[in-house]
Amino acid sequence: MTLDEKFELQQAILDNQLVLYYQPIISLEDRSLFAVEALVRWRHPARGILPPSQFVPAIERAGLARELTVWVLREAILQAAVWRKDGEPLSVGVNLSSENLRDTQFRRFVDVTLRAVGSAELLIAELPAAMMASREQLDSLELMRQKGVRVAVDDVVGPVDLSDMPADIVKIGRGLAGRFSIDPRARSDAAEIVREAKKQGRIVVAVGVEDRLALPMLAGLGCDAVQGFALAQPMSTAELSSWRQRQ
Repeated sequence: MTLDEKFELQQAILDNQLVLYYQPIISLEDRSLFAVEALVRWRHPARGILPPSQFVPAIERAGLARELTVWVLREAILQAAVWRKDGEPLSVGVNLSSENLRDTQFRRFVDVTLRAVGSAELLIAELPAAMMASREQLDSLELMRQKGVRVAVDDVVGPVDLSDMPADIVKIGRGLAGRFSIDPRARSDAAEIVREAKKQGRIVVAVGVEDRLALPMLAGLGCDAVQGFALAQPMSTAELSSWRQRQ
């Protein structure tokens, strides 16, 4: 990576060229809006709106992952505070990494930001199941829960022991949910995840659902909510507001 490329990525973060899109997470029981997940886009001055696959790997290679996560988290929390002030409180999921949980400065930033806006209960900290391994990470997540933040175990694609995980929400990964309506093995694995999650009193969300035929099947298993193109794609703040009014 050249210095010019790294500088361009730094400027994208510093100059607010980034923008958050929000993908609805929808209750299967009554099709109400349960929460949204914040997903970053780059409003590139020459190339238009870029999805994360086209720039997040480069940001990680440039050593700017922490700066990106700080930006996403701050913007998501501020937006959650705006929605609450407008009388439309909505929880927002933000993807974190194991490095974030080990970063003392990052944890302090989270605490200060949440205290400033008073929206801890509207933040959902999402961490992949594969990264929830060390005691230090689990303890950090438990501290966040004690302060009012909800925690989601993301990208669960197989049997996992949830008993020691400080989590409120279990998200079945798109690797299963995307094949649910056509693959009996995927349905079997998803059913096992739901059973284990329900034993622990967790909310279950299926991610990456693109086939509406899977919705009644997921409801039958006991899934609480779904996220995916079958019901709603990621949207800008303005698009989400219009979408909510139409529901």
